[in-house]
Amino acid sequence: MKKNSENIFWTLAYLLIVLAYFFGLFIDLTGDSGLYAAISRQMAESGNWYCLKINGAPYDQKPHLFFWLAGSGISLFGNTNLAFKLFPFLYGMLGLYFTYRLGKQVFSEKAGKWAVLIAGTSQIYFLYFFDFHTDSVLQTGVILALWQLAVYLQSQKPINFVFGFLGTGLAMLSKGPVGAILPFFAVLLYLLVTRDFKQLFHPKWILGILIVFIVISPSLIHLYQSFGPEGLKFYFITNNIGRITGSYAGSSADYFFYIHTILWAFLPWTLIVVAALYSTIKSWIFRKPVTEWGIYLLGSVLILLIILSIAKGKAPNYFLIGIAPIAVIAGNWLVQNLLVSERKKRILSVAQIVLIVFQSAFLIFVIIVFSENKVRIPVILIFLAVIAFFLITQYKKPVFQKTILATLLVTGATNLFLNAKAIPGLYTYQGARQALKLFEEKRNPQAKLYNLSLEEYNLFFYAPGHVENIENWVELREVFSTPGTWFYTNETEYGEMLFQKFPIDTVYQINQRGMNRITMKFLNPSTRKNSLTTNYLIVSGEKKSE
Repeated sequence: MKKNSENIFWTLAYLLIVLAYFFGLFIDLTGDSGLYAAISRQMAESGNWYCLKINGAPYDQKPHLFFWLAGSGISLFGNTNLAFKLFPFLYGMLGLYFTYRLGKQVFSEKAGKWAVLIAGTSQIYFLYFFDFHTDSVLQTGVILALWQLAVYLQSQKPINFVFGFLGTGLAMLSKGPVGAILPFFAVLLYLLVTRDFKQLFHPKWILGILIVFIVISPSLIHLYQSFGPEGLKFYFITNNIGRITGSYAGSSADYFFYIHTILWAFLPWTLIVVAALYSTIKSWIFRKPVTEWGIYLLGSVLILLIILSIAKGKAPNYFLIGIAPIAVIAGNWLVQNLLVSERKKRILSVAQIVLIVFQSAFLIFVIIVFSENKVRIPVILIFLAVIAFFLITQYKKPVFQKTILATLLVTGATNLFLNAKAIPGLYTYQGARQALKLFEEKRNPQAKLYNLSLEEYNLFFYAPGHVENIENWVELREVFSTPGTWFYTNETEYGEMLFQKFPIDTVYQINQRGMNRITMKFLNPSTRKNSLTTNYLIVSGEKKSE
C-alpha cells in the first residue's frame, strides 16, 4: 500500500511538470517570439521557405532552422500559439535526450538521468519553453554535437564524427557562430589535457568544417543574395563581435550578469549546482584527479561564460546552451559524492528543505495575488500539507529522496499555476491582442488594418488577415485618405496626427504594457493601472472641406 502511495506521488510530480510545459504552449507571444512568429507565418503563407522576410523586407538577424520548425506548425495548424511553438518545443525537448546520452557517455547512466532531471525542471527551461527564442532550439544542436564528439573522441568512429559536426551545423543554423563555441572549445581542451597533439593538428577537422558549411549553406546563400557580402560579414562578424564590443547591440557593463542568471536559472537545483561547480573547480586548483570530461564540459562552459560576461549585449537566454553541460557536471557530482556520503546528504537535504519552504511560500503568494477565486488558496494549502504529511509519516525513503520528491512536487505546482493562470493573465495587457479584438468587433468587412511605428510583431501573427506596416508619413497620408481604414499606433504618432489635422473618425484608447520588462509596479494589482501606457486604434474619416 505504501509503495503504491509512493508511486502516486512520484507520478503526480512528473504529471505537474508535464502539465506546466503543456500549458506553456498556449501562452501568448511577446517580444522576440512575436517577431519570429510573424516571420514564420509570412514564410509559410508565401511558400518561400528559403528567403526570410518580415513585412516584405529581407531578414538577416537569425538563420533558418527555428523558422522552418515554427513555419511547419503554422502551415499545418494555422496561426495559433500552439502551432507556432509545437515543433520548436519537440525539437528543443530532444535536447534533454541528448543530455542524458551525453552524461551517460562521459560519466554514467545515473549521471545522465540526474542531468536530465536538473536541466528539464530548471526555471530557465520552463521560461524559454513558453517564451521561445532561437536559443530554445540552439541548445539541442549544441548538446548533440557535444555528445557525438565525445563518442568520437573515445571510439574514433567516422559516423560519430559526422554527427558531431552535423550537430554543430544545426546549432549554427539556429543562431549563427555562437553554436560552435562549446563544441570547439570542448574538443580543444580535451585534446590539450590528454596531450593528444597528433589528433589536435590532424587535417580531418577540415572535413568537419566542410560538413558545417554544407548544413548552414541555406542561410549563407540567403544572406548573400539578399544583402551581398555584407550579409556574410553580418553572419560571421558583425552580429557576434558587434554584440561583444557593443558596436552593433548592447551596452551592459555588468560583468556578473550571468552569475546572477545562473543563480535563478537552475532553481530549484541552485544549491546542488553551486556545490558541484565549487567541488569541480576546487579539484582543479588543488590538483586532485581531474577527469578530461570535466574539462571537456565545464572548461568550455567557463570560456563561454567569460565571452558572454565581457560582451556588451546580454540576455538570460544567451546562456541557455550552458545549462545542459553544467547539469551533467552536477549529475556526476551527485553520483560520485553526495550519494555515497551521508553527511553531505544531510547537509544538502536541510538546505534544500529551506529552499522548498521559500518556494512554497512563493507559490502561495502568487496564488493570492493572481487568483480571483480565493477557494484556490485553501486548496493549495491542503495540497502542500498533504505532501508534507506524506513525506514525514509515510514515505520511508531516506531524507534526500524525500527532498527531491518534495522539490519536484512544489516546482511542478508552481510552474503549472504560473503557466496556466498567472502569466496568461498578465499577457492580456499586451496591446496587439486588445487592438485585434476591437478591430474584429467594430470593423466593417472591407476594412484594412495598418501598423504605424509599433514593434508589436505579434500583431502581424495573430491577425486573421494581412496587416500592413506603414513605413513613412507619405505612405500614411495616402492610406489615410480612404475613410474607414484602421491604424494601430502609439501616443506620439497619434499626437502628430492631431497636430496635422488628419481626418479621424473614431479613436480607441488601449491601455497596455509589453511583457519584456515586467516591474513590481505592474505585478502589484493595486498599482498596475499606473504602470500601463496608452496606444491608439484609429479609424480614418471623411476629409472635411475647407
